[in-house]
Amino acid sequence: MAKRRRMYSRRRRINYKPILFLAAIIVILIAVVLNIFKKDSYISKIDEALTEMSQMSGTISIVSKIDATIYEKDGLKYSNQHEGIKRLTSFDGKVSDDSSKVENVKSLLDSLLNSDETELVSELPSKDDGYLWLEADIISEHEILIFDREKEYNFDLYYHIEDEIIYLKEKYFDEFSKRYNKTNFQGYKATDEFISILKELTENQAGKREE
Repeated sequence: MAKRRRMYSRRRRINYKPILFLAAIIVILIAVVLNIFKKDSYISKIDEALTEMSQMSGTISIVSKIDATIYEKDGLKYSNQHEGIKRLTSFDGKVSDDSSKVENVKSLLDSLLNSDETELVSELPSKDDGYLWLEADIISEHEILIFDREKEYNFDLYYHIEDEIIYLKEKYFDEFSKRYNKTNFQGYKATDEFISILKELTENQAGKREE
């Protein structure tokens, strides 16, 4: 009886290791790129500054027209050429009487981190006494190896009183970077906590505006 010769097809084993390795590299690269953009966001810098804050100072004013353009003349850069500025109050962490105001401003900024994003706009429309402008300069201490290093942050927030929307630049750069001129404003819906703290900081100041 003739023997049958069986034909076996050999299955090729696919080596998935290079594919998985390549996929892992792509995922890591995407994560790194997203993290870079996230670190440059204005609101992430506020979070970073508050984490290691050692000093804070600034002002709160009523403003009618927002002009956050960075200008340069004779080699000097300047900004905040707003119109209708009426200063309501100031705060300085080095002044003992301002300690409660500084804590309130810190809580105000901290509550902003929980706000929902709204629209992205290139400029803010003029409105008589329509905005509250919070200017805050924060110094934080970061430990690098065995050394402490101070870092200064400069923040400008614009609160649309009627719409209860907070506007700040979408990206954070050095204080007088002209890249701000091409950066849009990101809107955030003010939380009840934000509105409550802001009222506490300003409600008794309208009748005694600082010059």
